[in-house]
Amino acid sequence: MRYAIVATTGWLLLVDLQTKKVQALENGRPEYYGISWFDGDNDLVLSHTGLDSATLTDINAYALSERGWVSKGGLRSRNFLSAPHQIFCAPDNRIVCANTGRNVISVFDYGRPNVYQEAGISSERWDRLSLENLTGDHLNSVFLRDDRLYVIAHGFSKGSKLAVFSYPGLEIISVEAVVGKTGLHNIWIKSNGQRISCHSEGGSLIDLHDKYPLWESGSEGYTRGLAATDEYVLVGESQKSGRDLRRSSLSGLWILDAKTWKPLDYLSLGPYGVVMEVRVLDAPDDAHHGKPFKGLAALLAKDALMEISHSRLSGSRAVAENARLWATYEPVFGAPAISNDGFKCAAVDQLSLAIKNENSPTQIKFEYSLDNDPKAHISAVLGYQGNGGDSTVSAVLLRPVDAKAVLSVWRNDGQTWSLLPIPNVFTHLPLSGTMTVAVTEKQATVQFSDGTSMVLSNEQLCLDRCNHGLGIRWAGGSVRPVESVSP
Repeated sequence: MRYAIVATTGWLLLVDLQTKKVQALENGRPEYYGISWFDGDNDLVLSHTGLDSATLTDINAYALSERGWVSKGGLRSRNFLSAPHQIFCAPDNRIVCANTGRNVISVFDYGRPNVYQEAGISSERWDRLSLENLTGDHLNSVFLRDDRLYVIAHGFSKGSKLAVFSYPGLEIISVEAVVGKTGLHNIWIKSNGQRISCHSEGGSLIDLHDKYPLWESGSEGYTRGLAATDEYVLVGESQKSGRDLRRSSLSGLWILDAKTWKPLDYLSLGPYGVVMEVRVLDAPDDAHHGKPFKGLAALLAKDALMEISHSRLSGSRAVAENARLWATYEPVFGAPAISNDGFKCAAVDQLSLAIKNENSPTQIKFEYSLDNDPKAHISAVLGYQGNGGDSTVSAVLLRPVDAKAVLSVWRNDGQTWSLLPIPNVFTHLPLSGTMTVAVTEKQATVQFSDGTSMVLSNEQLCLDRCNHGLGIRWAGGSVRPVESVSP
């Protein structure tokens, strides 16, 4: 055993246990939690929340939380998971997911991507209704041995439980309370039947049959993430911090003797955020499915920090190379990434705005590609008077709904946004295409590359005149001007 992989909220890390080198593999698909892989496959399978879990405080947040997915290399499932936790790649080529926010175990098959199997241990449909009303079981860990699926229910302050399901049927065989313990993570069923879990709040490992710890950290750490070989046991440790500091808190990795449970070493990983999962890559991991990862060589060649450096340099060079393309636009706010072909891309949480730097423009025309994310939107703006902020403007806005773009018109009066009535409702526009807004003083003609068009008066847009303050406002997509620029 030499290499381990660690998931934190914001990063995927490769750890060399001999040299103690921590290699950042990626950070672009947070939040990370579960790690697994299929026997003989070169691709990691990961679970992602697609949101900041610190925002999951009430039923309203959970109702919008089904943005999580599982990835397999470059593949990704649909966004059907709510705050997913641990995953396990089963021998039948399916992925068992702790669909924690939805209070169930969900099973996904890339061969049948629209069919999900699920089961829970109670009738509650959400993990919590508020910070005080913790109604769910908080199912967080899954482990498969033979035809039995073992599931840990964290239990909040109600006490943890170990549930056993048949597999693949997902019929409940038993649900057993872990007396005197709550907040457990991970479940490892050894070949001799011993059942081991992380007592996270106690900073320890426990045998579910015994009230005494097998091992205690002796520090104020939070244990989560468990991997094991014949000789060693790895335990993830996180600095105890508030939910809002999870992405930057200190993380570490304990190495224990598998026979005596005595600590052999401790690796401080750095401020990568709280540890969610630990797996051994190059040896049979008995706390996983025991199959080493075949794609290790490709991981060793990855270096996220170096890739970030190359990306920053490439982006800066792309700005210079595409200066003429964007010469008639003044960036107001946002720092979108620019590609070599001149598209500026803004993530859903990185709102950007660029205004055409002409006193009385006659039109704007731009190519767009809208992310299929419920928070994504791209709009042409008119009458901008925001003075550097995001206010006093009208917006002809596109957002994704069911793999199509829906158009709406909005007005910001300097204080709040309001939806404006428009004569036609367009609900089947393309997620990628070209948008043109031709203006006179009295009206704006909006046209799309699929032939759809509409005319809006300055009264409908709540503007004194339409031919000023034109620009592009976007988050969760890419845009590129296409109008000609004179040399």
